[in-house]
Amino acid sequence: MAIAAAFAFTSCEDFLDSSNYTEANTSNYPASAADLNKELAALYGVMNQFGNDPLQSPWLVPYIMSDDANGAGGTGDVEAHAIGHLTTNKDGLFDAAWHNTFVGIARASAIIYAVDAFDWTGQEKTRNQLLGEAYFMRGLFYLWGSQFWGNIPAYWAAAAPDPCPQQDAETVIYPHILADFVSAAELMQHGATTRGDGHATKGAAEGYLARAYMFYEGFYKKAGELATANLADVELPAQEGVTGPLSKQKVIDYLNDAINNGGYKLVEDYRLLWQYTNEYTINDYAYVADLKAANKVWAGNGNEEEMFQVQFMNSGSWNGTIGMGFVNQASLYLGLRCDDDGAGTANGDLNTYPFGQGWGQGTINANLWDDWSDADPRKKATILDAPNDCEKFVFTTSCSEDAGYYNKKWMPVTCSETAWDDHSSVYTWWGVYRTKNTDDANNNGNSFQGDHFADIMLLRLADVMLMQTELTGDATQMNKVRARAGLAATTYSWQNIKNERRFELAGEGLRFNDLRRWSGKDGGEGCEAAKALERQNGSRVNYTQRWTVMKHATCSWAKRYAQTDGFLQIPPTQINNVGDENILKQNPGWGSSVPEANITGTPVY
Repeated sequence: MAIAAAFAFTSCEDFLDSSNYTEANTSNYPASAADLNKELAALYGVMNQFGNDPLQSPWLVPYIMSDDANGAGGTGDVEAHAIGHLTTNKDGLFDAAWHNTFVGIARASAIIYAVDAFDWTGQEKTRNQLLGEAYFMRGLFYLWGSQFWGNIPAYWAAAAPDPCPQQDAETVIYPHILADFVSAAELMQHGATTRGDGHATKGAAEGYLARAYMFYEGFYKKAGELATANLADVELPAQEGVTGPLSKQKVIDYLNDAINNGGYKLVEDYRLLWQYTNEYTINDYAYVADLKAANKVWAGNGNEEEMFQVQFMNSGSWNGTIGMGFVNQASLYLGLRCDDDGAGTANGDLNTYPFGQGWGQGTINANLWDDWSDADPRKKATILDAPNDCEKFVFTTSCSEDAGYYNKKWMPVTCSETAWDDHSSVYTWWGVYRTKNTDDANNNGNSFQGDHFADIMLLRLADVMLMQTELTGDATQMNKVRARAGLAATTYSWQNIKNERRFELAGEGLRFNDLRRWSGKDGGEGCEAAKALERQNGSRVNYTQRWTVMKHATCSWAKRYAQTDGFLQIPPTQINNVGDENILKQNPGWGSSVPEANITGTPVY
């Protein structure tokens, strides 16, 4: 009977059509390059999922955690204050960030391990490009996750094992991150995609390889000044595109390739990188009148300096998995504080032209303004000195940690055709552009909150050029960046390249991890990062219309940095769900046993 049954089942399999025609699953999908492109689109979409809550995004969180920004916002914006003070106000503060990180990893791995499920004969270049992009994205999500939390659950297979324990970031995760970026750089070719189409490129992989390598060597290996450090080669795990260990010289070679062959170049004028020079706003914004006179306008999304970015489109809504992630919500969060001064005067209309209303979070710390020479044109290109630059700026009745300095790179921008009396219809310049150039409706019904579509630039050529200088000690690339800003050439020194990175890249979310890698792991209260962060203590701020100074909510910035090394709290729900510290345990400096880690309300000054 057993033999007969076996024969019967085999016969059924042979003669009956058992393919599933109604559902995609691993047995029948992907079956073509088109299928993989759909999976790749879903992979890139995870970045928009991060953007659905900017206070859980890998671009806004480290920006607010840095010494150059305050949490700010209103007196009730507890999350922003908690992030800025390296504390937490609730267990779920970073639940979505954790979730999105591992969704991204899973989607990337699914593509990597399914890429050869069908025949690629005659399409080898397409195959390699798709695979290279998947490797790039997996490296990116692991980089973000490990910089957020350090030792995290990690795997390099088609699917996660159960259980999936934490891996040591220094010895296990970072070599895999570096390998993923090497694979991406080797598999992709320059010019394989159209610049600015949202896809990762060979140049982006080369730039991110350097970013990950420099953090690994600086933070974990405590290498100090990378240009002069004698760095051991990094042994990488075997995978497609990886041949041998990774040396500092190889990383430099990749950077040189990105600079010389990637097809990118510095935008002519620094101000043209930022959306306040757009075709509608530039007509009436006195600060950029010289650009208008020369018929020069914003370089735009996907410009020749952008190497990788988060892109947005007019599909944001208050519902759905991604919801408002299709809108640049960071722009809204960093807008001028939107309530009034108690006498009916609010920010964001003609009185603060061309900068619009928002939540007033992520304001620039006064120290950055004070430290930055007025002789550097990038200072006023980056920072809005609202009380002096605007016709009338008010400190509102609920403002907090607001010194009057705002990040012009990410702020919402208006134009003279803005509907000042109706912020729901056409409020930002993007709203004007949308109504004039497309048939698209305002899908979220609120232009003030939803018409924000400028890219978040995650990597641009100037950053790559400065990394090259930092690794080589050769000031050539740094001086090209300075020349674009109209600054005289200078010599290389570790302090000079640190200053150049701080000012060129101010407000772009890179400063915090730069400080960490310049300090080294376990740096304590005396390391560079801790001392830089502690300088926030005593910096001037306006709190509910009175001037005062910043003070830490629970102890000091230096102590909180020393306790945590800059890592975030792993979501306690994840710790509780696993219930086994051998698989997942909390980071040092967090939890109920660390009173300095928890704030119960907003800091009161």
